[in-house]
Amino acid sequence: MEGEQPKKPLDPLVKTALALCISLIVITVAGMVLTAPDRSIPPYSVMAQLGEIVTVNVPPSTRDPDIEALIMRFQTVGHGDRNKLARLQIKPTTPADLAGLYQRVTIYVFDNPGLSDDASLKEYLSGRDPLARSGFECAVRGLYRLTSDTELGAMGFVPESGAKGERPSVGARILFQGKAGKS
Repeated sequence: MEGEQPKKPLDPLVKTALALCISLIVITVAGMVLTAPDRSIPPYSVMAQLGEIVTVNVPPSTRDPDIEALIMRFQTVGHGDRNKLARLQIKPTTPADLAGLYQRVTIYVFDNPGLSDDASLKEYLSGRDPLARSGFECAVRGLYRLTSDTELGAMGFVPESGAKGERPSVGARILFQGKAGKS
């Protein structure tokens, strides 16, 4: 077989280009895996935050079990290092508290961005307009409330204990209530 020619080794420039292409593919795939969104909870956006009160918005088609999963995620973070609430896009709620940045937080979950914005939250907290207050409370799909020693998770609106004249929203359901996990 005199007609066969020996294979020539690849040019160093070709080897470098192949190594670079393979490296870029590996880096891209690894980055996609590491930065993939968490599919166990629905997508949400923090819409407004005034002090300890936070409103988040989920898509209108979000089902109750998905909102429950989101509230449970808040609970999981509340039981661990509360500073991880920052990873959930929540700014410190008690920045001056020596015990920690997130000693108290109330998160209202909505599926209507018009009711979860800054203006609606300010109107609700001012308490001047009973109709606006009622509309805000009726639109709450989920709630997570954490203090230094207690926590509450609910579907629908549940007033703070001791709040005068306030009632839970129609169909409100407590998911969990009791002592807060350690911070």
